[in-house]
Amino acid sequence: MEERINEEGFTTPKGIGSEIPHFVFDYPAEDELTVRTYVEGLLRRTPLNIKEINLFEFLISLFEEDLEELITIAEEEGYVELSQAIQTVLEDQDLLVNAFIEKADNTELIFITGVGTVHPFIRSSHLLKKLSNHAFRTPLILFYPGYFSGVDLRLFNKFRHEDEYQITRIS
Repeated sequence: MEERINEEGFTTPKGIGSEIPHFVFDYPAEDELTVRTYVEGLLRRTPLNIKEINLFEFLISLFEEDLEELITIAEEEGYVELSQAIQTVLEDQDLLVNAFIEKADNTELIFITGVGTVHPFIRSSHLLKKLSNHAFRTPLILFYPGYFSGVDLRLFNKFRHEDEYQITRIS
């Protein structure tokens, strides 16, 4: 993967028919700590301007002002109510996508991490689909603890998400 992202032209797709530069790096969930260590090292040694967006931290930042209220909902009403409260806010497609684009800022490449820790509040397949619908063209790599079949993503190699979006294995 490191060789690939450093290839000339990787971060600047050109042409009318160029693919949306969204990639997946899938791996067995039990390798999460190894992958985290690898990503940290890669971010330190690369000359590229790469922004890591951890989806769990991203979710928390979306609800920064409402965290106390969400904690109260979780304690008093339980997980189902908490999940519904979060999903109601995240259904606003513009909120999620605009916040992501703002977080991405002006970067050459985005690493999306924290996929397993934020499930099921943010599903990476839904985020990718929403970004594709907004013609988000900044190259990104989704670090995915599960399996990408070439058609669908299977989180932890168990949960299937069959949204249609353009993504390619980085290997």
